[in-house]
Amino acid sequence: MKKIILLSAFIFSISLLTAQNNSDTKVNHPQTPVPPFTYNTDSVEYDNADKTVHLGATFSYPKGKGPFITAVLITGSGLQDRDENLFGHKPFAVIADYLTKKGFAILRVDDRNKGKSKGDVKNATSADFADDVLTSINYLLQRKEVDKNKIGLIGHSEGGLMAPIVYTKWPKVAFIITLAGTGVSGAEILFSQQTDPVKNMVNTITFDAYKVLVKKTLTEIHDHASQPDSLILNNVKKIFSDWKANEPDSILISLNAKAATPDLYAMQIKTELQPWLKYFIATEPSQFLEKVKCPFLALNGSKDIQVNPEQNITAIKNALEKAGNKNVTTKIFPGLNHLFQHCTKCNVNEYKELEETFAPEVLEEMGNWLQENIKK
Repeated sequence: MKKIILLSAFIFSISLLTAQNNSDTKVNHPQTPVPPFTYNTDSVEYDNADKTVHLGATFSYPKGKGPFITAVLITGSGLQDRDENLFGHKPFAVIADYLTKKGFAILRVDDRNKGKSKGDVKNATSADFADDVLTSINYLLQRKEVDKNKIGLIGHSEGGLMAPIVYTKWPKVAFIITLAGTGVSGAEILFSQQTDPVKNMVNTITFDAYKVLVKKTLTEIHDHASQPDSLILNNVKKIFSDWKANEPDSILISLNAKAATPDLYAMQIKTELQPWLKYFIATEPSQFLEKVKCPFLALNGSKDIQVNPEQNITAIKNALEKAGNKNVTTKIFPGLNHLFQHCTKCNVNEYKELEETFAPEVLEEMGNWLQENIKK
């Protein structure tokens, strides 16, 4: 049996998985756009107001008379370049190419400390990265090619969380598109990510016991994120101690918890108290979504094992309904994974094995929705 308990603190998420990006994998990516392009592309750089963050980006816009409806692309968790380069795939380059050809302008941006961008990452949270999006919007407001009244956001994964945060800070956002965006707290996202892979490794009784420990641990972080880490870790030790005292040896042995101490468990959980991750665990997207009034398109893939499509789409719809938003479209595409690839095994390892970067039907959905809801 693998050391399940000792692995429970390490999240099964794109933020860690993309760090294992294997650039040596030899797979064709036929969708990756290559020059010469039929539109304009400017490599640009700009700073935030106090010069603590420097951002590099590519601004793509049609040839011909503007101004154009414009979207800022927002990457998912983990540090990504402007193309959201994942295992050799460049989904943001593909999205930008498609939408620019459809008559829209697109700004895609390097995350802090990737590509041409610089800024503090160690202490940054999704709220700070949302401020970076605002910096990008301020840059766009200076471009004559941009329709100042029709600047919107397209966010993938964590980017789908950041887009509503940006809206609450700049309500002039004209539209939002989320791709595998989250509608429930990070605690709920991580609960599924941490427990789902274990389901088929142990029997039902052991799995249920494991879920109890994970749930209580994540709830502790979620409910006390504003408290000192030392207090949270002390509470986590007690959670583990109490849990262990109430489970039979058969379960503890199966989960490799028999010899584990509260201190050892707390040491593993400390990983989840890094500023970005703690903020993610504690944040309820509904507090932002319930304020969003602009046209909203939420898209997910039915085979996404990182952001449960039904759970999150339902939560997004409910929050936007509370906002009184009358222009909401949601869709779950069959057979697509978290990166919107048609998948067969539909696990994370398959991301890098697939030639497809981004499903054409999702590109078409975004293009048509923008034409019908924003351009008209």
